[in-house]
Amino acid sequence: MKAELGCRTWAELLTKLVEAETIREVGDERLSEMKSGVKSFLQLRTSVSNRWIGDPSVVDETRKSRKHDAS
Repeated sequence: MKAELGCRTWAELLTKLVEAETIREVGDERLSEMKSGVKSFLQLRTSVSNRWIGDPSVVDETRKSRKHDAS
């Protein structure tokens, strides 16, 4: 829905939905696709979290990415 409405961020999508003040009905097939997508995203999140070593740090990740670009 985000892409269909041309929204770049989730905040833009939420704003458009609130401004529209209408409820869009979603068909059973589309609802099933959305549920599947959410389930896959949550599995990916769990997989990444389980493989992450140490505490996540923006500074560390920035340094890693800069070293990678310099190589």
